[in-house]
Amino acid sequence: MEHVTLQVVQHLHPGGIEHLVLNLLRFSSPGYKQYVVALEGNKAEAITAWPELLPFKDQLFFLNKPKGKSFTTVIKLRHLIRTLNVNVVHSHHIGPLLYSRLATVTTPVRHIQTEHDSWHLHNAKQRRLTKWLLSSNKVQLVADAPRVALQLERMLGRPADHVILNGIDTDHFSPGHQLFSRQHLCLPLDKILIGCAGRLVKEKGLDIAIMALVQLPDDHHLVIAGQGPEASALKQLASQHQVSHRIHWLGYCSKMRNFYRAIDLFCMPSRQEGLPLALLEAQACGKSVVATKVGGIPDLLCPLSGILVESELPQLFASALIKGLKHNKEVSIHNARFVRDCADVRTMTTRYESLAF
Repeated sequence: MEHVTLQVVQHLHPGGIEHLVLNLLRFSSPGYKQYVVALEGNKAEAITAWPELLPFKDQLFFLNKPKGKSFTTVIKLRHLIRTLNVNVVHSHHIGPLLYSRLATVTTPVRHIQTEHDSWHLHNAKQRRLTKWLLSSNKVQLVADAPRVALQLERMLGRPADHVILNGIDTDHFSPGHQLFSRQHLCLPLDKILIGCAGRLVKEKGLDIAIMALVQLPDDHHLVIAGQGPEASALKQLASQHQVSHRIHWLGYCSKMRNFYRAIDLFCMPSRQEGLPLALLEAQACGKSVVATKVGGIPDLLCPLSGILVESELPQLFASALIKGLKHNKEVSIHNARFVRDCADVRTMTTRYESLAF
């Protein structure tokens, strides 16, 4: 029997889930067919906005779902599953879970659902819907971190069947030349650079990082990689506190390895998280991390160098940043080895493939 898996995502915009899905395509075993379908959008616009999709264009499908619930989208997904001779659907998050469940309910197609976080379950309506969709033994539930698994069991009353840590390519993300990387990204060579990466949304807590920067010496700068709806508000906040000249906004960054290599310290002031890939990528490039104690972050923070902050208070975050910058060069080796040992993408891919067949 041919092994065919269809990954189902809400959209294919640059983000943690989307990068993970591309890695599952990139590192799949020979003879193991993988496709991805996005409920929203179309292929031409997605590739234009995110050129990294181009090498996978023949494995990508788009259903162009309209806003709101769409039974037509269920029919389209069911037809695609039949056309591709799919054995397993692998959905990510609640929207793809809903459409995948409806499209496969009377078929022998197996279903894997990965939950990357649990904060959406605080919404009573989404929690009830998720419980109902996961009530069938046909769906294997995967959590991407031990703490996410605990939260799922507490909120859904159902334990995760498996915990599979997110993985990254530790051959690609590795320590490298800082000066070259700063030159490549047009960043200052004589400043202390603290990096943040992710969508510019409230949940990521970039406002906390900006307010912490206010309390740091003038030669400490913030480098932010990412786009999102909060960009204008964050820039206005920086202007109000007269630190605009100390913040470097990279927008969408296609050279994230250079970004991590260029900085002195990585920070993650998130209010909500699952198990963010940026946390792994930064450490794989040798960087120490200061992060808030949310989601799966504590599960994959190097115990030799990682600093967890219990509160969103900028004063405490600023103090933690100063402490993190004092780590010596030897810590870089430990950070990279830590990620290589526990969160390599090849291990993740092998585990998902073993669930599917």
